[in-house]
Amino acid sequence: MKVIVTGGGTIAPVDDVRLLTNVSSGRLAAAIAESFLDRGHSVWHVHAPSAQVPIHRHARFDLDAADPTAEMDRLTRLRARWLGMRDRLHLVPLEKGTVADYAETLRATLANRPIDVAVLTMAVSDFEPDPVAGKIGSDSASLVIRCQPTPKVIRSVRDWSPSVYLVGFKLLSGASEPELIGRAEEANRTNRADLTVANDLQTLRRGEHTLHLVRPGERPETLAPGDDLADRLVARIIAWAEAARRGQPGAEPPS
Repeated sequence: MKVIVTGGGTIAPVDDVRLLTNVSSGRLAAAIAESFLDRGHSVWHVHAPSAQVPIHRHARFDLDAADPTAEMDRLTRLRARWLGMRDRLHLVPLEKGTVADYAETLRATLANRPIDVAVLTMAVSDFEPDPVAGKIGSDSASLVIRCQPTPKVIRSVRDWSPSVYLVGFKLLSGASEPELIGRAEEANRTNRADLTVANDLQTLRRGEHTLHLVRPGERPETLAPGDDLADRLVARIIAWAEAARRGQPGAEPPS
């Protein structure tokens, strides 16, 4: 399969020096991309300039490692893994990192090749100010920044690529499970998505990251926390995307 995974957070410039952004590091997106690659698929990884990047994010020698030899062995195994997938990983960094930059980069990536699955993990700014040329003075007692809503990029994906299996994400904070699922159901309708993955920032910060998988007309499924969370998510996405292509959207992933 040919897969797009987007990751990191967009920025919204305030002036030439300052900007608004969000807490996304791109870690989950990088893990999702790695899982697709490990399964033999090709990935176009559209990422924010500061986001974690698949495989590269692990390629750092831990100078505080208790066993330097074991750390070197880890990097040797990582290189072997990288050599087996590097021809299938296509890094697509955003040039500016803004919502407009993301929209155009995603549109072009979809237009330049047939894509089977799009996993849009990118944390996209919901609001952005009209940026001021130069730098706003720092001697004011306060600063008021007025923002305007940004376009919802995911809502255009179905127009750009009608047959793609579209996976969106919905992040809330301090929400109940019914609220998360309800918001994901709404997102499926407005975004014309095949799957929306709902999660909550507070469970992530507690080390209890839980994902709720919501598909139109299907019973929601919850993935419990664990180091293999991204891999379990990818297993579901692949099974459901392949089933949708066969006209069997309710098919279960292999155990």
